[in-house]
Amino acid sequence: MPANTISLSYIEIPPKPFVLPAAVRSLSTKSYNIDMQFIDSHAHLNDPAFDADREELLSRTLPQAGISHSIEIGCSPEEWQPALELASRYPALVHAVLGVHPEYACKTTSTHLQELAALLPDPRNVAVGEIGLDYTCFEYTDKETQQKTFSQMLALANQTQKPVVLHVRRIGEDYAAYEDTFYALKHEWKGSSVTAHPGVLHCFCARYEEAKRALDMGLLLGLNGCFSYKKNEYIREAVKKAGADKIILETDCPYLSPQGKRGQRNDPANIPLIGQFVADYLNIPLEALAEITTRNTKALYGLS
Repeated sequence: MPANTISLSYIEIPPKPFVLPAAVRSLSTKSYNIDMQFIDSHAHLNDPAFDADREELLSRTLPQAGISHSIEIGCSPEEWQPALELASRYPALVHAVLGVHPEYACKTTSTHLQELAALLPDPRNVAVGEIGLDYTCFEYTDKETQQKTFSQMLALANQTQKPVVLHVRRIGEDYAAYEDTFYALKHEWKGSSVTAHPGVLHCFCARYEEAKRALDMGLLLGLNGCFSYKKNEYIREAVKKAGADKIILETDCPYLSPQGKRGQRNDPANIPLIGQFVADYLNIPLEALAEITTRNTKALYGLS
């Protein structure tokens, strides 16, 4: 494949409200030469789903897809060192983010917290995350433990002045997880003074009310395959009100493949496809969205 070539393979044309241009739909049979740069701001490439082809993906597939950086999330103590090691093997491409996902809060000990505090200043690590509140996983960690661990993570973010990657998940139409997250941020978080953006609301799946509260705190909105799902018009409307200058792109791979690739393993090479969905809905060129989201992600994580 020639340099500066991005290849996107579509399985099916997404449902309305997306109507992709003919030039994009034709990518199932050809690739197009265009000098665009994308960043996957949230990936889990150390997941076993990538064991068979991780090296090929990082050394060949992602550069060919126009992916200049991939942010590797280590969200449990067992994942911290592997995330840093991946960043060491691919220093120009991979950067680590370390923290405790709310699902794993019940397994986090004081020794783990001390270990994390020692690892966060590592230059390979660019943020604290993914951290927050997930009220769908009480079978693993109760609300009180989640909130306590979230407070501890915010304290470490304050101490290191690293930006935060927030995971917030609600139960149905109950937005208490967002309410409690914003309350903790307002009362316990100082925000990062080192990077241009203090954090991101990863996997944004909420209304404009939540988007505005996040934006008022200086947070960016992380968009992934969820944006493309037919039922999620409320997410698309919220993002349109927020504006393209407030978003970044992510996969959360190997999960949440975009429309047209659902049921398949997700990976950072799908970022241009996710970007196309977003660009079409916002009625801006993909080139413009690539430039905006790349600039935002670099500013968030302090990347050059």
